Amino acid sequence: MEPLIAQVNKIASRRIRKQAAFWVTELHDRDRNSALEEKVRRWIAKDPRHAAAFALATETWRRCGLPGYLPERTRPRVSRRALAGMAMLCAAFISALYFLRDGTLVTGPGEQRTVELSDGTRVSLNANSRVIVQYDDRVRKLILASGEVLFNVVKHQPRPFVVVIGDQKVIALGTSFMVRREEPTGSAFAVTLVEGQVAIEPISWPDVLPNTPVAGLKLLNPGERLRFADDATEKQDSPAIERVLAWQQGKLIFDDTSLSEAAAEFNRYASNKITIDGPALGQLRVGGVFRIDDPSSFAQAMASAYHLRVFKRDNTIVLTDKRAGSR
Repeated sequence: MEPLIAQVNKIASRRIRKQAAFWVTELHDRDRNSALEEKVRRWIAKDPRHAAAFALATETWRRCGLPGYLPERTRPRVSRRALAGMAMLCAAFISALYFLRDGTLVTGPGEQRTVELSDGTRVSLNANSRVIVQYDDRVRKLILASGEVLFNVVKHQPRPFVVVIGDQKVIALGTSFMVRREEPTGSAFAVTLVEGQVAIEPISWPDVLPNTPVAGLKLLNPGERLRFADDATEKQDSPAIERVLAWQQGKLIFDDTSLSEAAAEFNRYASNKITIDGPALGQLRVGGVFRIDDPSSFAQAMASAYHLRVFKRDNTIVLTDKRAGSR
């Protein structure tokens, strides 16, 4: 039942759903005849949306226990309009139960996943990510609990699209943007706008895009990234979008990145973790394109570039100074 509800609410207008409820009501009336049945068949065949709405209305009628094919002497005295109204109300109730219920999207280490939501929005989760979907008839809300997610928001929707991160939120309409949250319990996160427009504002504000500049509101232009640190400081820059989205092609692109930060990126994906032996080594600068699933090759490249030693300890790849003794 749930996939059908999602499909109908996505593709069928209220007018079509209302007509489907009317046809189901007519077919359950004592005056049902072959001419009516033929008329309904023609309506269903006219448009795929009609077929989906009719299937939902029929299933709703059954689930709600509305009157079936009863002999005239035993049929309750209920008007056709009332029955159609009952069918529409029951359909709306079941649909509300579906959309108000939370859905959780999760990826594990090394796992990436793309999901299309009921409105057509595509959500692409990087490794170790968790998103809670809370759509209702007023707002398309998601909560980024952890990880990194690219949102390709479908255009021309009356409901705003909101992503909540801690005590802040991102509001968008017909937009492509990425949000990264470093720690589930922390307040640090970054928003990168690929196209369209987004606003970052406190969670307590209304779920609308303000028409005029307001204190506390941050607006991004395509290509811009806004990063929030745990101490509430902000930093805005314009990174290369291909570098930010490289994980979708199975790559990691570094540009003057510290070795410790690069190792942390690899550790999001692989079971073999990279460890940097010493804070001084962690400050070495890294540049280049690397396969996301090959931390060993990355470690070997760093060892060659900086005359380091690399060895394996259990499931850990250790990078250390060559002058260090055997471990």
